[in-house]
Amino acid sequence: MTVPWDSTFEQILRAQLPGAEPAADTPLTHYGLDSMGMLRLGRTLGQRYGIDLRSFDERAFRSVEALWAFVDRHASHPPVELVRPLIDWFARSAVAHPDAACVIEGDRTTTYAEMAAQASALAATIGDGGVVAVLGEREAATYRAYLAALYAGAAVVPLSLDFPPARNAEIARQAGVRCVVHTDERANPVVAAQLAAMGELRTVDARATPEPGPHRAAVPEVPADQVAYFIFTSGSTGGPKGVGITHGNVHAFLTQAMPAFAVGPGDIFSQCHGLTFDFSVFEMWGAWSTGAALLPVSRLQALDPADTANRYGVTVWACTPSLLDSAASAGHLAPGSLPRLRHLVIGGEPLPRGTVEAARAAAPLAIVDNVYGPTEATIWATTHRMAPGDAVPDGRILPIGTPAPTVRVRLGADGELLLGGPQVFHGYLDAALTAAKFTHEDGADWYRTGDLAEWDEAGLLHHLGRIDGQVKVRGYRVELGEIETVAAGVLGGARVAAVRSGDAGRAELVLFVEASAVDESAVRRELAKTLPYYMVPRRVFAVASFRLTAHAKLDRNHLVSLLDDAAAVSA
Repeated sequence: MTVPWDSTFEQILRAQLPGAEPAADTPLTHYGLDSMGMLRLGRTLGQRYGIDLRSFDERAFRSVEALWAFVDRHASHPPVELVRPLIDWFARSAVAHPDAACVIEGDRTTTYAEMAAQASALAATIGDGGVVAVLGEREAATYRAYLAALYAGAAVVPLSLDFPPARNAEIARQAGVRCVVHTDERANPVVAAQLAAMGELRTVDARATPEPGPHRAAVPEVPADQVAYFIFTSGSTGGPKGVGITHGNVHAFLTQAMPAFAVGPGDIFSQCHGLTFDFSVFEMWGAWSTGAALLPVSRLQALDPADTANRYGVTVWACTPSLLDSAASAGHLAPGSLPRLRHLVIGGEPLPRGTVEAARAAAPLAIVDNVYGPTEATIWATTHRMAPGDAVPDGRILPIGTPAPTVRVRLGADGELLLGGPQVFHGYLDAALTAAKFTHEDGADWYRTGDLAEWDEAGLLHHLGRIDGQVKVRGYRVELGEIETVAAGVLGGARVAAVRSGDAGRAELVLFVEASAVDESAVRRELAKTLPYYMVPRRVFAVASFRLTAHAKLDRNHLVSLLDDAAAVSA
């Protein structure tokens, strides 16, 4: 075809024609597209490209090529915007600082020159374009695979070995993954089970260090709306939902966020978070876009930040409030214990005043950023920064601050926080979910976060909770509806209710089942086959009958009170 379609068009096709590989000359009817399907597809394309739905005719739906030609001819969108691809931020650091540390693992250091040469070589094995999944732990081999996929011009989907194989397989299916790069031995039972669940997908073993090859000093610009990576979050409909972050989104974030840190070679970023958690993007690319080093931190090391940071000279530490609270509970956040830390970035959950006071006492010279932002807005959208000596704002929970320069903020009529601007993604892989989560007001598109917020007299934003069933557990977004859908299936359709108990630092998930008795261990084992570890309820209780509110809705507060009563009795 004379005009290649853009990545957004392909994403919409994949969402509307599940399991199909869009081929230019294939009639759309071959994908099972009926009249209602054409209507849905036409509406989605019309909203995205500014086309009147009445303009679509039978010719437009004859084939994929015909449909794109129609869209390209009728679209009212501006010319394609080009930006630096994500890999270019790394490539330029590798040229400017070839001998600087890129990744530090214990006593072993990989330089930028070494990592760039190895990733470039691995990219040739992976092949060009498409969507590539990376399955591995936080280590040099996994980072090399991640970078190689980007060098190959692919969109990256990080997968966690902690997730059930069925969940990773579903993520790969939704994203249209063409190959899986793994960094652990295939014979390992955990890895074998993961790859077996992927079916016939091509696999690439990235354990061996590839022979170094030449790498490019700069990478050609790409369309701003081309997806750089996918992150899948918990979905209220019973499965993971795919968030595609574009090169334009992450370019906007790095451009506005990193100058405020003034870091470079010699600085070291901790990485306490798995690659499936979007906080990890700041950790990786905060380092790699500036020539700083990245230090993968294990879960046990993260609970002793003073020992870890002081041993390796960490200057930028990013974590959730829950992690800080856990470190404090373990006796590893003593006053003055982090004397060399320059930046402490806290996000993922509401930040209690007591937590930040303990953290500032431990790191008296650090600039502290309380950051807020859903995955859909590329890492963070607002920040409240406190320099050493600044007073901690009044209130039990700290404000989320002021918007980033590349983020537009407004409050809906019900107090819902709406976000817009170049950091905000273009839509989910599920087009129906995209339609439900975006609103068009005052000539602009706004993402509906589901978070409630308000401005104070000082012009700072405060997070006030959720308008739906989403909760935060150790920084992870969890849709209670997804837990309930999976649990109902496990229990043969029984009525179930998931709740979160405890405050932000000690939050736990609990599942209630409307039954006379329940085998708690068996239910947890079955749930763990589908849900990631952080979504498996800690406890499962049987309740004779669920209580309803005056509006005939499930009384979740009553269920939480049952937990309080049980705790009081045990005490």
